[in-house]
Amino acid sequence: MDQQPAQPSTTPAAAPAAPEAKPSGMEKVYKDFGIEDQANSFQPQSPTPAATPAPAATPKIPVDPFAPDFALHQEKLAHGVSVLTQAQGQAFQKLDALEKRIQQRETEADIKQAVGVIAEKSGIEPDIAEVALEARARSDPKFLALWNQRHKNPKALSAALQALSGEFKDRFAVKQDPQLVENQRAVKASQQQMATTAARTANDEWADMSPSDRQRRVQALIKSG
Repeated sequence: MDQQPAQPSTTPAAAPAAPEAKPSGMEKVYKDFGIEDQANSFQPQSPTPAATPAPAATPKIPVDPFAPDFALHQEKLAHGVSVLTQAQGQAFQKLDALEKRIQQRETEADIKQAVGVIAEKSGIEPDIAEVALEARARSDPKFLALWNQRHKNPKALSAALQALSGEFKDRFAVKQDPQLVENQRAVKASQQQMATTAARTANDEWADMSPSDRQRRVQALIKSG
C-alpha cells in the first residue's frame, strides 16, 4: 500500500518572549545592593539598654554573731549595699541617656547631609527635600532599610540619594513658562526705557532745540511771565 505524504504541522510557532524590563532609579539601586524590607520605622532602632549587672558579692568576713555590735554591723552592711546598688543603677541610666542623645545627634547630622545632597542636585528647597525624604522613608520599606544600614553600606546610600534627586527634581522643581520669561524681559526693558526718558533734564531739552525754537520758547516765557 502506498504511504500518504506527511501533512505539515499547523501548530503556530511560539511568539518570542518579550525582553525583561530593566529596573531604573531606586529599583535599580535596590537590586544592585540587595536591599530587603527589614525596617519598621524611619529612625534607627533604639539600642537595647545595657543590662544592669548584679552587684558583686560581698566578701564574707568572719563575724562573731554573739558579739554585742553584731546587729549594728549587719545594718551598716545592708545600708552600704543598698547605696552602692542605687548609685550603680543611676550611673547606667545616665549612660543610656547619653548614648541616645549621641545617636540622635548623629542621625540629625546624617539627615541634614542627605538633604543637602538632594537639594543641591535637584535644585529644590532644602525644606521640601527634607519632607520628601522623610515621606519616602515612611512609605518605602526598602529605602528605610537602606537608610538604617547607611553606615554599613555608604555606597548604597550615595546611589539612592542620586536616584532620589532625579525623582524629586522631576516632581518638585519649578518649571518656568517661556512666555512668562519673555513677558518679564519685556517689562524690564520698558522700565529701563522709562527711567532713561525721565532722566532727561531741562538743559537736555534746550540743547536739542534749534536757535529759532529757542527764540520762540523765550518769547513765550516772556509773554507768560
